[in-house]
Amino acid sequence: MDMEKNVILVTGGSGLVGKGIQMFIKSDMREAEEWIFLTSKDANLLNKKETFDVFDKYKPTHVIHLAAIVGGLYAHIGANCEFFRKNMQMNDNILEACHKTKVKKLVSCLSTCIFPNKTSYP
Repeated sequence: MDMEKNVILVTGGSGLVGKGIQMFIKSDMREAEEWIFLTSKDANLLNKKETFDVFDKYKPTHVIHLAAIVGGLYAHIGANCEFFRKNMQMNDNILEACHKTKVKKLVSCLSTCIFPNKTSYP
């Protein structure tokens, strides 16, 4: 019996969560799955055409959207509206591409700052 291959596209593949998923997948590879881990070098997801080009190239059946415009605490304080708008634009491009290409499942997660549990702050 031939099983349909699931193509799972992970945006933000070079980030903390993306790398964590990549490490886990390497320890539990499945025949019917192909995992694609995108980085910002693969496409500018703020650009609708580039986003759709990635979907045309890989034809994902599932998407885990982790990519975001990120910066440190002070970058967010100084440009929080810009960060928000760009991340919403990226999310909208991903949502539209998923909808138009009939992606079966989308998981979207956004965390633009992660700080250590035990640290001192200025």
